[in-house]
Amino acid sequence: MKEKLSALVDGELEGDGVHAHLGRLRTDPELRVAWDTYHLIGDALRGHISPEIAPRVISRLREEPTVLAPPRGRSAAKRIGWYGMYAAASLAAVAVVAWTAFPGWRSDSQLAGNPGVAAAGVPEESLVVSLPASEVENYLLAHQPYSHASAMQGIAPYVRSVAEERRVAGK
Repeated sequence: MKEKLSALVDGELEGDGVHAHLGRLRTDPELRVAWDTYHLIGDALRGHISPEIAPRVISRLREEPTVLAPPRGRSAAKRIGWYGMYAAASLAAVAVVAWTAFPGWRSDSQLAGNPGVAAAGVPEESLVVSLPASEVENYLLAHQPYSHASAMQGIAPYVRSVAEERRVAGK
């Protein structure tokens, strides 16, 4: 077993033997100790270990730069930029809600101040299409459930429309 471990450390073990031996190395603590020992022996043979190892490690740690906090200049500018984006998104959301919730603002301003209609010389009265009353009632009846202005819910608008039709038919 230790011969295969030595061959694995030296890079001489190939194929499925590598995977099998690495699996054993993960589960067997005695093999892990031997693995560490073989690597220590290899480092000593290559000259990487000396009695002055502790002072060398300490000197290298002192040479490394220490970063305790990120620079302040960038984070403050980023934070202000994000606040601006939050404000813009909030204003856009309010505008969309207002545009959707109050369709009367939109349709009145489009008809009254439409420069395209005035430039063409078309009178505003000709924009209104006159339909027979029965077609208008049928249209309104068919599209009443989709109306945003209906305060009643459920079947009540339909019942009211049918009752009105019967009243008109009875005359």
